[in-house]
Parts: sequence; structure tokens; C-alpha cells
Amino acid sequence: MSAAVKYKAIVADKYYISESEKYLLVHLELVNPSRIKFLAGQYVSIGVSEAGDRRSYSIANTPDITHAITLVAEMIPGGLGSEYLKNIQIGHEIEMLGPMGRFVIQMNERVNEQTNNLLFVATGSGIVPIKSMIEDLLIVQKDQRQIRLHWGMRREEDLFWTDNFERLAEEYPNFVFDQVLSRPSESWSLCTGHVQDCLSRDFAEGMAGWEAYVCGSIEAVSSIEDKLVELKIPRDKIYTEKFV
Repeated sequence: MSAAVKYKAIVADKYYISESEKYLLVHLELVNPSRIKFLAGQYVSIGVSEAGDRRSYSIANTPDITHAITLVAEMIPGGLGSEYLKNIQIGHEIEMLGPMGRFVIQMNERVNEQTNNLLFVATGSGIVPIKSMIEDLLIVQKDQRQIRLHWGMRREEDLFWTDNFERLAEEYPNFVFDQVLSRPSESWSLCTGHVQDCLSRDFAEGMAGWEAYVCGSIEAVSSIEDKLVELKIPRDKIYTEKFV
């Protein structure tokens, strides 16, 4: 992978994408350099203070878009990055480094038609790099393997992008989307609990022939990884990104 490059970008748009205002989308138009080359799943590092503090955010769009990037940040009260992005004005110029990270689709697995099916598991904002990966696979790469997404959140008001994934599931028969809530309302009819509980339900026969990409908090990723090993995915076929 190529070395990270220093970019200048303009904040072109920003808005909350969840009813709870827990997740903020920020769209950045690149200025200098004006193009970026990255792999789905990678991230950028943004300067968030005059003291030189930095925060990392995964890229939500697909790599075929080269003139801009979209980020989604979880708003942590008092968090340095959260406060910076919440207060930044449209039109403001920011500095960032990127692309970075090795949480990407393992390309060597795609040279043979008999390669593994792909399971993606996310909790919270861990969905951001996974969205880029899934859309790149389905829309850009036209990947024909079975692709399944399990995404865990807490409450309905935290949800976003649900319509996007449901449309993908309608358009691409090889893609299945499962939304999981740990603290749903009484009207919630889909899977309830932790993501790993629903994996046990949906893959009771095991997951031999699959590889997995897991992104979320340190605790969640570790627990999900253990569950996937229990479901017969080899540990060396589980690729993870842990958010702090």
C-alpha cells in the first residue's frame, strides 16, 4: 500500500444522519491534491486542534469516487474530534493524512471462483468502512460471492443507511442484510440482542467456507471474533478493525 499523503480539503456539506443526532456525516471536497486513491475500508487522519491532535475516520464512499471523501463520526460528548466536526463550518478548509489502514478485502482470495463467501459484522459506527467495502464489491466489482451483513446498534433512533442496504439487498440477490438492536422498542420485529446472538441463530450449521470482516469497539470485536471461531471460521480468515 502506498504511503499516506497530506491533503487539504473543503467541508462541502455536513448533517446528522440518525434521528438521535448521534452520527454526523461530513462530506469533504479535495483541494490539494485534488484526487485520492484508496482501498475500500481505509481511513484518513484529520487534524482536530491547533495543538496537533488528530483523530481517524473511515472513508464511507467507494474508491471510484476520487475527488471527494465522505466520513461519518459518532458524536461523543466532549470528545475532541466530535466537538471539532460538530463546530466546523461548511466552506472551512481542513488538513488530513491518508489513506491509511489494512482493513481491506483480501485480494488474493478473489483469483479462484471457489473462494470464500463474505460475512461482514459491524457494531455502531463500525459500519462506515464496511459500507465502502460492500458497495465496492457489489456495485463496482460485480462480485458474485454470497455477501452477508450483520449490523448491531442499540435503538431505532440510532439507525441510518438502513434504506441503502435494503435497496442493495433487493438489487443484488447475493447480498443479505440483517439489522440487530440490543435495546429496541416493543414494535421491533427483527433480531434482538447482540450481533453474536443473531449469528448463532442464523448460522446454526456453522460457517465453513466463509471469511469475515468485523469492525466495532474493542470489546465487541473480540467477542464477535470468538463467536465466529466457534462457528467454524478459521481465525486467520477473520479480519478486524477495532475502534477506540
